[in-house]
Amino acid sequence: MNILEEIRQKQKHIQDGRIQNDDGLVLIPAPERFRRLLAIGDIHGNWHRLLSLWPQIQYQDDDLLVFLGDYIDRGTHGAEVLQLVMELIEKHPHIIALTGNHEAMMLHYFQNHSIREPMDLSHGWLRSGGQPTFRGLRRLYEVDCGRYHAVLEFLLSLNHLAAAGTDFIFTHAGFYPEQSYEEQVDDMLWLRTEFYEDYASRPRVIIGHTPVQYFSSEHTAPLLFKNHILDCDTGSFLPDGRVSCIDVRKLQCWQSHPGIPPDAPST
Repeated sequence: MNILEEIRQKQKHIQDGRIQNDDGLVLIPAPERFRRLLAIGDIHGNWHRLLSLWPQIQYQDDDLLVFLGDYIDRGTHGAEVLQLVMELIEKHPHIIALTGNHEAMMLHYFQNHSIREPMDLSHGWLRSGGQPTFRGLRRLYEVDCGRYHAVLEFLLSLNHLAAAGTDFIFTHAGFYPEQSYEEQVDDMLWLRTEFYEDYASRPRVIIGHTPVQYFSSEHTAPLLFKNHILDCDTGSFLPDGRVSCIDVRKLQCWQSHPGIPPDAPST
């Protein structure tokens, strides 16, 4: 059974209409009860840009909001972004946080390293923009060790995919349409070309991971492709990039203020 068939089958068996989590696959059986279905793309440590975006959204508890992952790295305020997303989830029952490949790299790093040790610059995470996040987490550890461990627990709890009925799927990078969910949990954080070329189904798939500037340097807003893929990564770490939120039904978009510079990585 492929991933789309799995989602349809699991949605049919939900009896009480409540949001359910099945090993990182979040099932939202009645999306029509929400005023809006919202998605926020990659933030990459740009806390100030996220702060400029949030009031524009005017989020309410009858909205469903999905963060698409990559909260950390490249920008200097990854630890602050993680804590803000944590606080929003604690306060609002209908906010869902998905994991990205940068969170996966960070967790892999801390399987064999400690925040108390010097940075191991040979690790792929630190070579992929993780150094400012490491520094921010070390400052957090020194100030509030308990809060630091809560952040790590939060990262371990992040989901991989959210399905709102049978019309909308949220995930960080994409998926292989003909494989099962279990077969590709890790791949869903990394796919690019394979997903864009292979996906030809009807559910609209909302992703981050690949900046829209990858397709054209002139793009700064989310892109909807003919095969129903909606890319919400608007290059938050780029000088002219944004953090974007989109209503995935109406395609109304809100973006961080362009005048706010990105949080430049430390050297």
